[in-house]
Amino acid sequence: MKLCLQIGLLAGLSAVLLPADASYTQVTKFTGGTAVEMAKKMANMPLIGRMGGGAMREAFEDQHYDVYVKGNKMARLGGMISTIYDLDAGTITTINNTKQTYTTMTFDEMREQIERMQQRMNRKHSGGGNLQFDTKVEKTGQARTIDGQNATETLITMTAKGDSESGSGQMVVKTHAWLVQLSAPTRELVDFSRRLGEKFAYAYGSSPMMGAAAGGLGAAMKEAFSQDGYPVETDVEVSGVSGPMGGGDPSAPFMQMETQSSHFATGAVDAAKFSVPAGYKEEKRRH
Repeated sequence: MKLCLQIGLLAGLSAVLLPADASYTQVTKFTGGTAVEMAKKMANMPLIGRMGGGAMREAFEDQHYDVYVKGNKMARLGGMISTIYDLDAGTITTINNTKQTYTTMTFDEMREQIERMQQRMNRKHSGGGNLQFDTKVEKTGQARTIDGQNATETLITMTAKGDSESGSGQMVVKTHAWLVQLSAPTRELVDFSRRLGEKFAYAYGSSPMMGAAAGGLGAAMKEAFSQDGYPVETDVEVSGVSGPMGGGDPSAPFMQMETQSSHFATGAVDAAKFSVPAGYKEEKRRH
């Protein structure tokens, strides 16, 4: 009887300690900024707009994702691009659903690729993990109901230390984060996000197309997830960054984006969500 009780207690403790599967949906909208405006203009050009099957035009349209977490894996499944993070293997698998291809890179390889891209764009003083910020966090006292939950606003202002672009301006990232109390699924998601951020500094802004803004976006989202609660909505504005081709007003908003998360749930997630779809071909990376 005593042995059975001990086994029961151990089983209960294991159930508490083991991470639960979690899922939610996310929508990202690029609402403005010089980078978005430039990309949309280029996408409307007859020749450039057709490159990559219209990928540039689609890249700045509203992005819808189904997100799943299972242990040390996260899958962000989108219509055009899906991404699988594997903390144990230290890899990122990027799946192109349009071309039915995929590439797998280690965190180090992805970090090197982003830094090389930023160097080509003359971002010598704002590259990735070396970018440091002075951070100000303010509870605004504003509240609203989002998806049936009471959400309170936290304003996070991050100012890059020193000149972010060799004197052309100082990067400032302002994030309006609407936080709700943690629940079972969001607690799992926050825990995974923190672990991912520790292993891969570019987790929240890993697109080389964002140039200098990638570091700022990544730092802002990492700070948002460090707050007391879960950010179900974030409105982010990056300024102090000139366009990839140079020029422009660095004080004008470079990028404005809004992210909304909803339909949080726990429950067993099919392991197939973290695999490349059958028939997709591996695409050779260019070094």
